[in-house]
Amino acid sequence: MEMELRLSNDSPLLPSVRAFVRSTLNELGLTESTVSGLEQLVDEVVAHTIEHAYPHGEEGAIIVKVTESNGKFEITICDDGVPQDIQKLEAELVQGPVGLPGLQNAIKTGTLDEMHWSALGPSGKALHLIKWLHEKSVKNADTKQISDNEPLAPQQEYDVRKSRPDEALQISQLIYRIYGNTYFNEDLYYPDRVASQHANGTVVSIVAADSEDYLAGHCALEFNDTGPVAEVGQAAVDPRHRGRGLLNQMKDALDKEAKQIGLAGWYADSVTVHIYTQKSNAHHGGNICGVGLGVSPKNESFGGIAEELSQRVSCVIYFHWVAEPAERLVFVSERHHKIVSEIYENLGCPVRFGNPQASTQKYGTLSIKVNPRAHFAAIHITTLGHDTVQNIRRAARELVELSHIEALLVELPLADPSTPEVCEALEQHGFGFTGIGPHFTASGDVLKLEYLVEPLEKSSIKLFEPFAERLVDYALSEQKRVRESM
Repeated sequence: MEMELRLSNDSPLLPSVRAFVRSTLNELGLTESTVSGLEQLVDEVVAHTIEHAYPHGEEGAIIVKVTESNGKFEITICDDGVPQDIQKLEAELVQGPVGLPGLQNAIKTGTLDEMHWSALGPSGKALHLIKWLHEKSVKNADTKQISDNEPLAPQQEYDVRKSRPDEALQISQLIYRIYGNTYFNEDLYYPDRVASQHANGTVVSIVAADSEDYLAGHCALEFNDTGPVAEVGQAAVDPRHRGRGLLNQMKDALDKEAKQIGLAGWYADSVTVHIYTQKSNAHHGGNICGVGLGVSPKNESFGGIAEELSQRVSCVIYFHWVAEPAERLVFVSERHHKIVSEIYENLGCPVRFGNPQASTQKYGTLSIKVNPRAHFAAIHITTLGHDTVQNIRRAARELVELSHIEALLVELPLADPSTPEVCEALEQHGFGFTGIGPHFTASGDVLKLEYLVEPLEKSSIKLFEPFAERLVDYALSEQKRVRESM
């Protein structure tokens, strides 16, 4: 469902906003108290927007959009009025928004589950208010983690296939049994969310069922806000059924799904606390395109595969082409030409370098995604502008200081001639090269940079193949270089 109301910045129109919100939310079957709470909250936000978004006497537009998908609904309030410091607004959501007392209590009272701001460049800004429709978690049920000492299940044939709608609970239980409370994707602990995502096609799920139709394994294609690619993730194999090639069988099935869908490729983050998923992704034609330094917390559980961790968990990013790759024209700092050439050669993709140019855009566009459980955040740059570096620096400072982020990823568009200039500026502030992402946006490939609060040691990173060693060494040396230059 998607409904949109466009209105002028005129307070007499507020009753229309309230009526729109109420009628739209009533279609979702929400309780009267929830509908009433959200109606009042949106009324407060829109009234504040009318009062402050545009200079006094200036006419402007305000858009209220309600969408429902994947087991949640989102109310977005947009305006293209006076530019604001998005990072400051985001920080105020944590501390208590000035002039918006309703937002202060929205999370605490359960009226909302999430809220965040996004910068839309010349199109203004947007406040996103998010509420999950289903909140029954397997973590609150009688579901225990599987002990490493349990005996192996008897040898048998497994049915490797797409998951059924009625298996969402089993998938959630399997994730919990393997990872406990530590899996970074909170959605997987909620069966209703799992079912909704499968029904909406944002996740394609493959399972391995034993002779009694018990789910011994799970793996999925996840469609994020990327280009024509999907992430292979959510991998879990019951320890009682390990050593039987189930992960490889499930990935074979996902390969077929990716071809049928018409994807350009798939990618996967392989943890470096062990080499098993790295071997599996290499076996399925994945080639290394980058690393993710410290992307997961050190308390993450791996079902008895890895010992207690001394630092945050890093990963190796594998990419597999489903369609034949075309030659790339990319814009990269000369310092990184050699390693970028090696990455594209490793991917089997031709590449040539363009001449850098300064940005002609005054304002850039970006989005910020925060995973508070993992103390990780990602800033995705859609359009580069004169304000991009300043906005990233400000966001980084506030994410680290206010949200306690320990690792911050930035992705820059490789097809933009001004990317080298922005990259070099960010390196002066502690962001180091970590690789590329093929087709990671609708406009093409991205350059990956990371900022780490604490440095990492190579000794705790286990790698399967030589090119992984090469890229991790390069990324760690770049982290050291940019730190010393600050």
